[in-house]
Amino acid sequence: MFVSDILSQKGALVFSVMPSTTVAEVAKQLSVRRIGSVLVLNEHSSVVGIVSERDLVRAMATHGDKAMELEARQVMTRDVITCHPDHSIEEVMQAMTSGRFRHLPVVDRGELLGLVSIGDVVKARLEETQHETEALKAYIVAG
Repeated sequence: MFVSDILSQKGALVFSVMPSTTVAEVAKQLSVRRIGSVLVLNEHSSVVGIVSERDLVRAMATHGDKAMELEARQVMTRDVITCHPDHSIEEVMQAMTSGRFRHLPVVDRGELLGLVSIGDVVKARLEETQHETEALKAYIVAG
């Protein structure tokens, strides 16, 4: 199974903010939308960062109440790792595990195509395992 398979099932909707968006607004969006991160896009819709719940916790620990007045550009993770639609689920799981992050933008030739989360990847892997199990059972029964 590939990243493109996940996107075809979940769609390409990505929530994003501008670098000047306040941390208070980012936190509100994460809460209202029940998501764990938002991408930070520049005026050309290119990914320049990502703000995750972890980034917000770090900002609060460092700046206290003043963190809510900061801008996304001040708290975002700048070196965003991305994946390609042709990457396998296993490659994405490895990247997420070794990088210790839970959200991965999907980019092809500079164009943002979507975002996959660890939940999306685990769900896809479970479905893949279930299909393999059913195929093995059918093979054994057919004998």
